Amino acid sequence: ILRPLVIEDFDAVHSWASNPANTRYMSWGPNDAKQTQDFINSAKCGKDFAVVPKDLGKVVGSCGIYPDVDNDTAEIGWILHMDYWKRGYGTELGGELIRYGFEDLKLRRINALCAAENYGSYRIMERNGMRREALHLKSFWGRVDKEWIDRAIYAILAEEYFQKRG
Repeated sequence: ILRPLVIEDFDAVHSWASNPANTRYMSWGPNDAKQTQDFINSAKCGKDFAVVPKDLGKVVGSCGIYPDVDNDTAEIGWILHMDYWKRGYGTELGGELIRYGFEDLKLRRINALCAAENYGSYRIMERNGMRREALHLKSFWGRVDKEWIDRAIYAILAEEYFQKRG
């Protein structure tokens, strides 16, 4: 489901990155063409990925894992084109990022954050065994709604992940 982002993904990426409804809960966007181009150009190999569901064979989102090597932790995040919400792709990609972090990168802890009212995103976290650890009130500026947004912080530890996997 995950592969590196490439410049040929521009049209797909820009279709959600430029859409106000799609970027409502993000701390960036909606993007103009240059901002989307800059994002793809700056995508770090092994950290930023295109989301390509096997049943669709096309890019429907992007995600990333951003390690803090000094602390054996990472932050994960994602965005899916709104046409593909509520189809299980988010839960699958969240699970794959967590698996990659703990099994391949040997991390100790993974955290993620989202707008507190972004039900879809925090349900992805919860379905993948993450727990809410904090609520930061009015912690980032919503560029679409032009208001301060509360942010929920979720996390999972390696021992929790491996215990749940059996």
